[in-house]
Amino acid sequence: MNASLRLSLLSYPYHASKHTGRGHDRYVAELVDNTARERPDVALTVVDTGFAKNTLHGLLKLPRQALDLLRAKADVYHAISPMGGAPAAVLGRRPLVVTIHDLIPFNVSGYESGLKHRLSRQAVRVCLRFADAIIVPYQVTKDEIVSRLGADPSKVHVVNYGVDHQSYFPRPNVERAPRTILYVGAVSRSKGVEVLIRAFARVREKLPDAKLLIGGKSTVDQPMLESLAQSLGVSGLSFEGFIAEADLADHYARATVMVFPSHYGFGLSTLEAMACGTPVVGVAALDAPEFFADAGILAEPDNANDLAECLIRVLASTGEQERQSQKSLARAGQFSWARTARENVNVYEHVARQRPPAFETATSG
Repeated sequence: MNASLRLSLLSYPYHASKHTGRGHDRYVAELVDNTARERPDVALTVVDTGFAKNTLHGLLKLPRQALDLLRAKADVYHAISPMGGAPAAVLGRRPLVVTIHDLIPFNVSGYESGLKHRLSRQAVRVCLRFADAIIVPYQVTKDEIVSRLGADPSKVHVVNYGVDHQSYFPRPNVERAPRTILYVGAVSRSKGVEVLIRAFARVREKLPDAKLLIGGKSTVDQPMLESLAQSLGVSGLSFEGFIAEADLADHYARATVMVFPSHYGFGLSTLEAMACGTPVVGVAALDAPEFFADAGILAEPDNANDLAECLIRVLASTGEQERQSQKSLARAGQFSWARTARENVNVYEHVARQRPPAFETATSG
């Protein structure tokens, strides 16, 4: 089959993988798999310099990234983050599409290095100026980019994230553990784990048999979080460590409720849990309200008492568990990575029609 479009997917500073526990890594991997499946006429190559474990490591990869970008030849270039999009823009890789997942560097401080946020903010501004199209996962993100940063609304396209329904689906043969709360994500203050531990101490006061499982990669915050749990005298809490991809669905299916109290808003683990029919409690931060819509329960950010009440509401009532489970399934059914891939290709084709590839323009005539 002749390719209708040559696409170069720029993964920097992330890495195409479903097994690292990083949402942006999964985003790349799902785009690769689903674009190939849904649109086999698109010839896709990936410029991937590998996993960057921190900001400095990512910066050290920039020379290799630049060299790979200069070698890449495509009809459209799609950078999956502004940090990858800014170098592509500077090097003239056009037409250029950039995914801006969120505006966390403009809205949240105190959890990441100042350097990382400064670089991220500048990268966003470069991409908004030079990219031919911007993809964002939610309308609220588009609205803020337009109103706050002055982006041309016609260049910003809303394409939701997806979920792998072949991996994440209800498991009626897996028995739900009674009054068990599951968190899956980075074990860090930025993801609200400190607030969660304080909330769980209040849950235990009313429901002494409640359990909290904290699953995810350790961060520099984990010793402090473990000390907090000890100082509060909280029992029934365990740090599970990183949960492998092959085991995640069963963990979701066994939990009474999944909780995601992140200061950063939505997380893919939330959607995966919902696809398994698990009730979900989150917080009303950034893009989370748009994602949840009328599914799930939202607590006030940074409010341990409110978060505790939301968790108790689910844990204490089998009727509420069933209602929230049905809402989770209905909401998750509206998302798929296949749809994400198809809608992304629509954006690629649009910019390809509007602007010829830079390398052809440079060599013509």
